[in-house]
Amino acid sequence: MLVVATTLWIYTTITKFPFIAPSNYSDVGYLWFRDVYLGQHNMAIPYVAYKLEYPQVIGAIIWLGQAIGTYLPIVLDQYNTYMAAESILQYPFMIGTIYNIYMLCTKLRIDRKRIYLYLLSTLTFIVYGFYNWDFIVAYFVSLAIWFYLEKRYDASSLALAGGILSKFIPICMAPAMVACLPNNKARLRFVAITATVWGVVNAPFAYANFSLWLQLFTHTSGHQLQNTWISMATSTLGFGDAISGRTAGHLLSLAIIGYLILRAISSDRKPLEKILLSWYAWYGAIYLFDPQMWIQLFPIVILTPNFDFILYRIADVFNAFIIMFYFIGGNNPQLPNYLKDQLTPFGLINTVAALRQVIVLGAYFFAFNPPWQKRLKAFLGTLRSPIRQEPGDRVKARRKTVLRNRKKYRKTIMNRLGERAFKTFKGAILWN
Repeated sequence: MLVVATTLWIYTTITKFPFIAPSNYSDVGYLWFRDVYLGQHNMAIPYVAYKLEYPQVIGAIIWLGQAIGTYLPIVLDQYNTYMAAESILQYPFMIGTIYNIYMLCTKLRIDRKRIYLYLLSTLTFIVYGFYNWDFIVAYFVSLAIWFYLEKRYDASSLALAGGILSKFIPICMAPAMVACLPNNKARLRFVAITATVWGVVNAPFAYANFSLWLQLFTHTSGHQLQNTWISMATSTLGFGDAISGRTAGHLLSLAIIGYLILRAISSDRKPLEKILLSWYAWYGAIYLFDPQMWIQLFPIVILTPNFDFILYRIADVFNAFIIMFYFIGGNNPQLPNYLKDQLTPFGLINTVAALRQVIVLGAYFFAFNPPWQKRLKAFLGTLRSPIRQEPGDRVKARRKTVLRNRKKYRKTIMNRLGERAFKTFKGAILWN
């Protein structure tokens, strides 16, 4: 399993090296080009000397990659060395994620071959593996869940802090984790450890340059990689387009996510299910669900055996389409906007992103609801069946099959009895 993952990781890294032609786009390379080549911030301290939209764990890995590229440019030049260093620095987190999920599957008696389903049948791993730093988040998330189920709550809170210090998204599972603790003392301790670690790491940067550090939380991109069904809703309701309606979209998104998380916490489900439901709520209703973030759903999907595999595959294909079609406009300016413009609410990119996200949101309602699962499987079964029959036709066909099998059985028995009687009669005549 680790050999397969390593092979895929090497491939997805090589395709994003700058010296490869054509070289696939990645945020990892873009950060160097933007902040070093254009921004002249090489070896500068992020959050103090310049704005960086990623929290401190990823900031440290970016800084280390810059240092290796600057002082040891052994792969052609600084840029390519930086990319190689970033891949090597991220590799342990990818391997650690698979190890954590493997141990979780063993503990929960989930088929570990599900990990192969993700590795070998997914476009997301190939396209987005070494694209951003999302495997770092997936590692801390899977580690936090593992410690939590082992009832090692202090270690779980530390892992959760590591996830939040990588990207803010893991905070979505914090309410469920805190609510499912055995008592208020454990809840207070869990929150205190996570908040203290986060505060200690952020304090030096806030002290050095508070206004620049604050932009880590107020940062909004001047463009959107893609939109979601939330932007469709805001546009339809007249709250603005993908840019002017961003605030309304954020508020609508957070309101839906908050409701779904509270709904999960107040249910009678197991703690793990509440944690997983919180992730599906977040990604099902988030305003901006960039395609590389699907990597963060790696542990969540593996730990949800009842997430229909066909629907998951469809969502994964839609997810890969986003970046595949993102650059159409640059090469084909003659195309209409709905094909080439990623900001068009009902355009190609936005539509596949919205469909992908609706499937994720559907997992929130179906994956942990056995009666709904049966209905979904029956519905999907009718779609997968090459010939659809009415219930009465199926009963008649089954009766015909039974009668046909009975006739064959009787005929076989009679033939055997006849052969035996003939042999007995023939033997008697020869004996006489």
